[in-house]
Amino acid sequence: MASLFYDLLTFFGISTTAPQNFGELFPWLLSILVALTLFLFVFGMIKDFVHTFGRGKF
Repeated sequence: MASLFYDLLTFFGISTTAPQNFGELFPWLLSILVALTLFLFVFGMIKDFVHTFGRGKF
């Protein structure tokens, strides 16, 4: 599971090393939050498209 998380961080260009102080922590966590939001949004759109297409309403 950790390797998938690191692959996702690498894909979005986020450093895989943990921040060394609190000044680096907030931007690092914010970038992870944005990356996960985009990742889940894309898969949500794919799920909705497959669901709509599967019902034959497309």
